[in-house]
Amino acid sequence: MKRRRSISAVIVVILIVSLLSGCGQKKEGKEGTNPTAKGRYVESETELPEGIEQALGIVKEDEGVALYAWSEEKGYLKFVYQEGKWSDAEEVPWLMDAMNRLEFDIAYLYMGGDGKLYAMGYSISDNVPYGQHILREAQGQTAEDITPEALLEVDENGMTALLTDMMVLEDGSIGVSTFDSMIEIYKAGKKIAEMEGPAVNTDHQPALAASGSTAAVFGKDGKSIDFYQISNFEKKNTVSLNQSTEGGLIAPGEEGVWYIVNAAGIHRITEKGSIVETVMEGSGGIMSMDTAVLVNFCQGNQEEYYGLYRVDGQGSRLMRYAFDENADAVQKETLSIYSLKDNATVSQAVYAFQSNHPGVKVEYNIGAAEEGTQLTEAVRTLNAELLNGGGADVLILDGLPKEAYMEKGILKDITELAKELTEQGVQENIVNTAVVKDKKIYAVPARVNIPVIYGDENKKRACQTLEAFHEYVNQEGNGGLFEMTTCEFTGMTLFHAFYNELAGTNGLDEEKLSVFLTDIMKLCEIERTKEYEEHLEMESGVWAQMGACFYSGDSMDGSYATITELGGLINSMGACAEVKEGKGTLEALKGYYIPAAAAGINASSKQQELAEDFLRCLFEESVQKTDNSDGFPVLESAMEAQADYVETPEAADFSMYSSMKNPVTGEEKEITAGYPNRKETEQLFEIIKELKTPFIEDSVVTAAVLEELKKCYSGGQSPEEAAKAICQKAGTYLAE
Repeated sequence: MKRRRSISAVIVVILIVSLLSGCGQKKEGKEGTNPTAKGRYVESETELPEGIEQALGIVKEDEGVALYAWSEEKGYLKFVYQEGKWSDAEEVPWLMDAMNRLEFDIAYLYMGGDGKLYAMGYSISDNVPYGQHILREAQGQTAEDITPEALLEVDENGMTALLTDMMVLEDGSIGVSTFDSMIEIYKAGKKIAEMEGPAVNTDHQPALAASGSTAAVFGKDGKSIDFYQISNFEKKNTVSLNQSTEGGLIAPGEEGVWYIVNAAGIHRITEKGSIVETVMEGSGGIMSMDTAVLVNFCQGNQEEYYGLYRVDGQGSRLMRYAFDENADAVQKETLSIYSLKDNATVSQAVYAFQSNHPGVKVEYNIGAAEEGTQLTEAVRTLNAELLNGGGADVLILDGLPKEAYMEKGILKDITELAKELTEQGVQENIVNTAVVKDKKIYAVPARVNIPVIYGDENKKRACQTLEAFHEYVNQEGNGGLFEMTTCEFTGMTLFHAFYNELAGTNGLDEEKLSVFLTDIMKLCEIERTKEYEEHLEMESGVWAQMGACFYSGDSMDGSYATITELGGLINSMGACAEVKEGKGTLEALKGYYIPAAAAGINASSKQQELAEDFLRCLFEESVQKTDNSDGFPVLESAMEAQADYVETPEAADFSMYSSMKNPVTGEEKEITAGYPNRKETEQLFEIIKELKTPFIEDSVVTAAVLEELKKCYSGGQSPEEAAKAICQKAGTYLAE
């Protein structure tokens, strides 16, 4: 039987093992403040055995580190890594039995506290409801399904419980975390305890571990760990971490000591205290990459550890962490990078840069990373630093006032570097138009997003110019432009579409803006946005959380227009599928492209050469070819690599499913979409090669428009008053 890939959007494999027993040794404390001191943990990659499609997990065994993996040709295999080399492949009969006889696709592996291997898998039988099952090795040759019956009850959607993580205690009791953020403990198939866990963001999320008499669970607040006594499951203590547990993993060490592995590094804590030691900082390591998912982590020899990762577009990677007595305890140089929001491409480039410059410490600072931080507040803080000659060495300009930075001399002229990049295959049309003033280039985008429009031709024309929009809205008999939409979706999408016409020489044109807002209010009435907002229970403020500049909502058929922003091939699946169903042709909206991960160099930086090297890393093929859903690549060879990828079996197995219902008419629709085919992919890349009109968003101006638009929509002020307020806010900000 051919193994079928899991439907799951994010696959994370966790092995909960007893590990890191030697981490308390004195050598780990060598990361002192003396710049001449030597010795720290460093990361290096261990090449995986040939012929495996997916690594499932690693676990420490007496003879070395065991790797469990899937091979399309040979099935489930085990390898052992010892003294720098892999053993020959060994078949794993019970996992093969789980697939062939029980018909399960193994997604996650666990080492139980009872010393047995466990697996979590999805059924590949059409006769079994969707949901995870727990499997166990039986006498080494066969698998048995030991899922508690309570977890197999089918809900109204035809699904069983969605499990996000599990652990097995010494007596064989099973602990599971569920999609509703609850931790449940089962003994002999019966639930004996439950507790609250952290909020769940993916279909598999590490949350719990056990060692001896203690269970550790990530706290509900997402920033702490709760410790429970296994004998009665009463809480022993809560330890505050002062950092997010999202994307992290907790694993037991020596008695009373636990380890947290996350994007910030490897940390050691005790059950009765806070973080007492950072064994290794994560900055610049693969663990800090947004596109890397930690599968599991285990100890090798006394002073080495292994982390198994899955990296989007790059498959499985095994990293070794070992103490290097010759490495500087503190890196002598520092390169700082700033972006307003977290960016996956930037974090990948950080890793590539760190691999090339191990002696340089990279500090990637995110302006709005802290919960509650407003974008406007973050931008103003950064502006003050830059105007005083400070700020990061490299600036990721997405959402920042690029024009003002160029005018005030904050950005370095990188025209020569840009020329070098175009000679290496970066799209010249993007480089030469994105962040340019007086024929000088001040930043280069590593990605581009494409605002596209499709659907009814008449409605599409109304979205092309401010005049055409005004005529359409004020002509009797015309229906709404967009079908299932809101005031925020309609207003902000069209504000961005017409931004170049609404902006005068000294900022926004108040008179044009007033007419535009009046027309938006009329269009919202025609589109019955209040009805949709009420039925969808969509609260105000959704737009600010989306992180997009263009999104007009959903439509059921081709009788409306649809505007959306494509940020990569995965992000294009839905739009391409809808066009295939007869919603017209996919076109770039007004020839716009949105520069993404646009990187410039602070003219005041003392690390000019290192900053240039970092910009080069943004355009390495290994970074560019990964589809992070944060934009399309701009490197020619990466475009070719992605066009090749959509023809692979892996891409063919990946699909997305969505359903929509018009809450007013009751009409329903389901869409199943896969990657664009090669022809569609190449057409998207041809569109990119012809685009020469960058859409440059200023997040502060956008925030001002959104705030006043909502006041106008609620009746709190007239369109004229809203336009005046917007222009005053924008004018004051730009004058600063």
